[in-house]
Amino acid sequence: MRPRARLLARRSAAPQAVAFVALALAAAFFVVPIVWMVLQSTDLSTLPMLRGTFFGAPPTFSVQPWAFGSLTQLASNWDAIFSGHWIGGETLVWLGNSTFYSTAGAAIAVALCVPAGYALATHTFPGRRAILIVTMLVMLIPTNALVLPLFLEANSVHMLTSPLAVILPYGLFPFGVYLAYLYFNTERFDVLLQTARIDGCDEWQAFRRIALPLSLPVSALIVFLDFVASWTNFFLPWVMYWSLNTTGRYPVALGIALQLFNGQTFGGYLKVLQLHTSSPPSEIALLLLVTCAPVLVVFVLAQRWIGSGQVQGIFR
Repeated sequence: MRPRARLLARRSAAPQAVAFVALALAAAFFVVPIVWMVLQSTDLSTLPMLRGTFFGAPPTFSVQPWAFGSLTQLASNWDAIFSGHWIGGETLVWLGNSTFYSTAGAAIAVALCVPAGYALATHTFPGRRAILIVTMLVMLIPTNALVLPLFLEANSVHMLTSPLAVILPYGLFPFGVYLAYLYFNTERFDVLLQTARIDGCDEWQAFRRIALPLSLPVSALIVFLDFVASWTNFFLPWVMYWSLNTTGRYPVALGIALQLFNGQTFGGYLKVLQLHTSSPPSEIALLLLVTCAPVLVVFVLAQRWIGSGQVQGIFR
């Protein structure tokens, strides 16, 4: 029995070792770029980060990728990206724009997704199944494929270069509707709603006094997912703000692109992009780290409510 037990232990240890190696490789894949950016933000090199074009010579790097510079250089880079002497000189404006666009879009998404998911989960009405099918089909469509129709629609109502052209699409979050539907479609909520109706609550009172207070975990999850998707979105604001005269309305994703890309213009619009920047690599790396900070803050704040739902047994 002992040799057999050892053989079984070895067989069970092999998959664990494979899983450990796979997870270690995945962790290294995501951690290494972050470590590189942290070290690069302190680099003392003042040479341009990238040279070359998309259609010309390949880019060459003139930096020491794994060398630690100094905290003084880090402070100098911080002053550089927020002093207003950068290309465009609008780092704080771009961060403020991204915060406004993403926050407003997440607020609209919660205001639409929670009632819609609640109605689909707790009520039976004509067309309910069709709405669920359409919602799941829209979830499968890549978001970039919807940019051109949204551009044409915004152009038809004269909304181009307006913040609403970016905020309103951010608020349309079909995946959030499906999450809310799954959240409310449980026996626990069914029992609570039946009890509320027996006690004399109408549908609005049941939603406002029962469902809405208990929807904080799924609301936090919708806010986090929609905020991250909005914050990292590049293609939609680039199409809506494609004129170079609207740099003051750029989100931070377009601001980074403006730092990394210079190009030929024609009639005030970007014609040819060239991969070239005169900014030191340490400043670019620090800017990337700064732009990641709001996402981490939102994750920490949302995790409290998401975790409370797991503790209460809401998510299953």
